[in-house]
Amino acid sequence: MTQPDQLDLFFSLVLALFWEAAPFLLLGSLVGAVVECYLSREFLARHLPQGRVGAVFLGLGAGMILPTCECGVVPVVRRLLDKGVPPTTALTYMLAAPVINPVVLISTYVAFQGQMSMLLGRVVLVAITAGAVGFYFSRRSIGDIVRPASLPPVQPQVEPLGVMLPAEPHSAGCECGCGHDHTAGQKGIKQVLVRTAEEFMHMSLYLLAGALAAAASKAFLPVSVLSAVQDNLLLSVAALMALAVLLSVCSEADAFVAASFLGFPGAAQLSFIALGPMLDLKLLAMFGGAFRKRVVLVLAVVPTVMVFVLSIVWGWLWW
Repeated sequence: MTQPDQLDLFFSLVLALFWEAAPFLLLGSLVGAVVECYLSREFLARHLPQGRVGAVFLGLGAGMILPTCECGVVPVVRRLLDKGVPPTTALTYMLAAPVINPVVLISTYVAFQGQMSMLLGRVVLVAITAGAVGFYFSRRSIGDIVRPASLPPVQPQVEPLGVMLPAEPHSAGCECGCGHDHTAGQKGIKQVLVRTAEEFMHMSLYLLAGALAAAASKAFLPVSVLSAVQDNLLLSVAALMALAVLLSVCSEADAFVAASFLGFPGAAQLSFIALGPMLDLKLLAMFGGAFRKRVVLVLAVVPTVMVFVLSIVWGWLWW
């Protein structure tokens, strides 16, 4: 491929990756804004499990109720942490939800033509890894995990000088002349939309950085590098894990990409669909925008090591 062709492919991939991920990031930003504006700390404190085991299982299963792909999960988790959700639940959910949700489970089943070993293997690898990360952060405070807020705080409404709010809410349409706000519902929706836009603009910068890196790896990486390692279990697993990080394919479609690597062992294909939704270049960039450096390091190292080891064990047992 000539250099102009490679550059054309590079820019096409950047646009494709960004526009593929942007709707999910927008949806995640919207969900995060709704969480911030309408879920109180008191409500969450009453309904969330207190023990670490219960918190991990809640995080693993929450994706079945609130499904999202990795493109939009970071804004949701950041808002959950801001609301006081324990790191165990929030970070387990962040890693597990892009895989353990109905849409991705069905797409995986279809992509591998009903091969249950791949479907169950994907769920097991992701659940073990996400649970381990959740347990690791169970004794950390939220302040140790989240970066200092980079978004402006929501400013309370300032009433005109000399105007006092009534002690009790007034009925709509009253003519008391006190300046009482009768449009609280409208302002709530406006606040959600404003916070959604702020979150989306903030995280889209990191999404774009990840898309640039992923497109560069796909446009300029020689195909011969992969074909040289596909007959070795250890090297093939490592190669497809690296490719999962570099290509940054959405979890709703990555099973079809993995199934296309016909010359690779099933364990290598499994490592691709297990690691990618938990760690890729766009996610790594968004992690950096939301969490502290030590947290980002753990989120990068622990899934990589655990998926590699578990995929090799899976390969020895089933292939």
